[in-house]
Amino acid sequence: MSVVISRRFKFYFLLVLSMLVSACASLEQTVTKDKVAEIWQQRKQRLSGVQDWHMKGRMVVVNGAELWAMSVDWQQKGNQYVIFLSGPFGAGKVQLAGSSNGVLLKDSDNQVFYAETPEELLLEHTGVAMPLSYLRFWMLGLPQPGSDSSTNNARFDEAGRLSSLSKDQWDVVYKRYLKWNVIAGNKPLDLPDKIFITRGEDIKVRVVVGEWLFDET
Repeated sequence: MSVVISRRFKFYFLLVLSMLVSACASLEQTVTKDKVAEIWQQRKQRLSGVQDWHMKGRMVVVNGAELWAMSVDWQQKGNQYVIFLSGPFGAGKVQLAGSSNGVLLKDSDNQVFYAETPEELLLEHTGVAMPLSYLRFWMLGLPQPGSDSSTNNARFDEAGRLSSLSKDQWDVVYKRYLKWNVIAGNKPLDLPDKIFITRGEDIKVRVVVGEWLFDET
């Protein structure tokens, strides 16, 4: 009789223990998600305040059978920007300078062209398809303004950093972050160092940051 009771006790004890472990794991997961969301909101607030920045790096753009490898020098001042793309266009340089009012493109022959969006201008005169209007924000690890995490299918890592998002058939994956001093005297902030962007199976954009530069304030 005692053997039967002992076995029953052991069975129920293990059952209750299993339920407690499962409940604790679920609670821990909920807390972790809440903590990630909290860290992300703090990051988002800091990143949204970064209006002026200068990035130098490399890009590879694939459009079907065509491939362009180029260096990029991107200077952002509020809503105004100047982007230099060097290398693939007859070993020359293309400059894009614009704002919310439109954009000018100067090619290696110093010809100047105008369009309302940089995507339209770049595709028409170089054949390169790249989401430059969104990339301004994606470069910092931010979704574009006016959209929340759910509409972008945004995902975050355990450090509260954006790990992937989707927008207008563009899929973005953040492969690596590194720490940079955004504002003098403030603690370093993780910024994207390698970004993979795709649209369908044909268009691929790879961005590797070489250097972030910020004005001393």
